[in-house]
Amino acid sequence: MNEELPRKGTGSGTWPSLFEYYNQLQATMAAIGDTSWDSVVDTMKDSMSHSILLPTWMRKIQSIMDTKGNDSLGFEIIEESADITLNPEVAWSPAYVRLGPQLSNQEVKFRKNRAKFTKKGLAKYLDIPVSSIDERDIPIIAVTGSGGGYRSMIATGGYIMALQETGLLDCTTYLAGVSGSTWLMALFYTLAECDATRLIDHIKARTGVHIAFLPAAMELFTTAPTDKFLLHGIIEKLHYNYTSVSLPDIYGVLLSSRLLVPNNELIVDRDNLKISSQRRIVDTGAVAMPIYTAVRHEFGPTGAKVEATDQSTIHPDNTVIEQRKKRESWFQWFEFTPYEVGCEEVCAWIPTWSLGRKWSNGVSVDTAVPELNLTLLLGTFGSAFCATLSHFYKEIRPALPDISISQSLDKIIKENDDNLKGVHPIAPAGIPNYLLGLKSYLPPSCPESIHTEKDINLMDAGMDNNLALYPLLRPEREVDMILAFDSSADIPDVPWLELTAGYTKRRGILGWPVEAGWPKGEDMEKDLEKMEESEEVDSTRDALDKVQKEKDKDRRKKLSRSQGKQIRGPADAAAKSLGPVTIWTGSIEEKSTDRAELHLADEENTIDEEYKLRSPNAGITVVYCPLIPNKKIPGVDPDTSPYMSTWNFIYTSEDVDNVISLAQANFSDGEARIRRAVRLIYERKKQQRLDRGLAMRELWREGILHSGRST
Repeated sequence: MNEELPRKGTGSGTWPSLFEYYNQLQATMAAIGDTSWDSVVDTMKDSMSHSILLPTWMRKIQSIMDTKGNDSLGFEIIEESADITLNPEVAWSPAYVRLGPQLSNQEVKFRKNRAKFTKKGLAKYLDIPVSSIDERDIPIIAVTGSGGGYRSMIATGGYIMALQETGLLDCTTYLAGVSGSTWLMALFYTLAECDATRLIDHIKARTGVHIAFLPAAMELFTTAPTDKFLLHGIIEKLHYNYTSVSLPDIYGVLLSSRLLVPNNELIVDRDNLKISSQRRIVDTGAVAMPIYTAVRHEFGPTGAKVEATDQSTIHPDNTVIEQRKKRESWFQWFEFTPYEVGCEEVCAWIPTWSLGRKWSNGVSVDTAVPELNLTLLLGTFGSAFCATLSHFYKEIRPALPDISISQSLDKIIKENDDNLKGVHPIAPAGIPNYLLGLKSYLPPSCPESIHTEKDINLMDAGMDNNLALYPLLRPEREVDMILAFDSSADIPDVPWLELTAGYTKRRGILGWPVEAGWPKGEDMEKDLEKMEESEEVDSTRDALDKVQKEKDKDRRKKLSRSQGKQIRGPADAAAKSLGPVTIWTGSIEEKSTDRAELHLADEENTIDEEYKLRSPNAGITVVYCPLIPNKKIPGVDPDTSPYMSTWNFIYTSEDVDNVISLAQANFSDGEARIRRAVRLIYERKKQQRLDRGLAMRELWREGILHSGRST
């Protein structure tokens, strides 16, 4: 236990340690009850840097994981799992699948309760009398954080603190997240009790030790009361066989040992480990409703399946075949709220407290099964390492030298890219498939695999879009404004906003500002338009991927020519482009507008912005806040500050303060514009309500509504 902590900035040992730990724990679980345990320990000693303590740790873990011995902690955990005072959901049986796109009754009730609080919050924020506000005029404001590991978690915390200090947080209805920002949400709604100051204090106290530093982790896993607190979720999963234990589960437990354990380790609260328990703070409407996200990777018909499908059609032409091949892969978004877990694409939902049960024909078949634990879900929400081999290569390729061996590798990857898109070298975590037996009740667009697979395998939603925009665009949620806090890596190069425009087009959602996104320059615009019109691509994302490859190639050439000269990073370039806060407002009128012209119009002046916000045809307002350098916070740069790497899991208090200060400074630069936008949306909704009332009164006076006369 006296060994030194890993030094900051040395990320090389992070994943090897995690993989080693995963392999060892798998061996541990397999060896439970094995009389030859000493031989198992001996085989693992060579691969562990902490071999002296390994036998003691592993014996303790073996004892804890043993659920058969009456005196073991594992046995105690399983006994307690059926205790309705600890897990009241085990008595709520059966559970049912809810079908349809509508919001749940619980969420509808939450929205009514929340309106009472946002009414007071809006009055204070806009400095108007609360008595003058009609609840129908209150803007529905949503917030989304991005993925990006600890950087995103901490930066989102800084933005949340800024929202709380300005009073805008009291006006919000939803808080959604992807990957690292979901970790922040889990803390915000549990240990921090929705107080931003407590949130940041907790992060400072817990992020100074790496999640993969085994002495610290093992101390928590083998010492009361944190041993039961951290391990009861994975022991329950093994015992009840929700799904098989995976690397994201182990990753989630390690994350939880750092994030979900309070600084005073003696006061752990197991209620904090259930998403459904967050209802106790959400139900009243006192805070915004959290929406955690993950995605399922649907591969669709490939290979022999495609050929068989093609042959089943009489003389299919090349266009039909190509369209089928293009539907090989997409991501289905699943959302987790304190009320329900489900997917808008399939229009099917289950109670969050029933997560972990097995299902048949829309009814749970398990009884007395506790809810799937947040210690495991944290790993699912942040499992970026479950990416496909194709995605992995795209991530690392820009960093590789442009030499012959890399070019050869490019060729190999290109020739096999279709196959690599279907390979996840690390298996995602799963939940039992609650859609089995419901094929005739689900939309015909649902893939066949969803009706046959035992589990729904889920992973980091950043695989598809690093901002949790899609759940906020459900028409039933009627969101007026989205505050998007983007702490992604290489923010001007990623197409999250453009991808959302494609998503809304496919889903028939009106009101998204199609101009939202990073300016790409004239050449980039022409290339993108050409790609979108080409038969070689199936979507805007495909076009962006192809254009991005050319950008990466140009960047590598520039780097090779620089010969050590300093090159401006993406975040610094972004600071000279959109800036820390950009506001776009869409229109509910269906029309196509040239993307370059829209960017130009958006830059003219604030008159255009105000006109769009006041327009009766106004759609969704997007407030985009990228984490970029700010001259008010010198020396803090997401590109050059080593601790801000996505893969860094050690932050000192000073590091945390730097990231928080950068987020707050960026928000402060645009706060006046945001406040004005909120006011204009409120005034627009109020005027529209008054206009509708006036029109109804006119009809009433004419006698149309009550006399039954025809016109």
